[in-house]
Amino acid sequence: MAADFGIDRVATARLVGRRPELADAEAWARWYTDPAVDEAAWPEHLRTGEDALPNVQETIRHWERWGFGRWTVLESGTPVGYAGLGHARLEGRPEVELAWYFDSAVWNRGYATEMAREAVRVAFEMLELDDVVAYTTPANAPSLAVMAKLGMTYEREIEHAGLVHVLYRLGR
Repeated sequence: MAADFGIDRVATARLVGRRPELADAEAWARWYTDPAVDEAAWPEHLRTGEDALPNVQETIRHWERWGFGRWTVLESGTPVGYAGLGHARLEGRPEVELAWYFDSAVWNRGYATEMAREAVRVAFEMLELDDVVAYTTPANAPSLAVMAKLGMTYEREIEHAGLVHVLYRLGR
């Protein structure tokens, strides 16, 4: 059962999600450069340490503009990943994307599913969205498993960041 703090700060049984802060860039850079990440799932050239600060800044700007976004996820006060919602443009169409990414040190604990479920709750109950999308490379089996656990439906292949991705959708 989720403790409801609002959109800026959410909590599940084990995790807290809060709006990102510039200081989070150090943790994001560590996750991006983790050699445990499968190159076929997310190629290293698309997740460099130098990308972390601009991505945190972009996420902060998204929050400021739209009033929602990706949370930095904390386990016992320590950043262990990010998850949440964000505007995306896919094949020229505006969408709201459900996204997550976690430190390999906490993989296989169900954190991605736990926080993605919380983001879905916020999307449908608080933001009153009709649907959300998620996409990943076909090789990213863990993310595909999260999409399946959420009940998302495969829609089609798309190109994103120069790579083939699979697009899934979940309606309210």
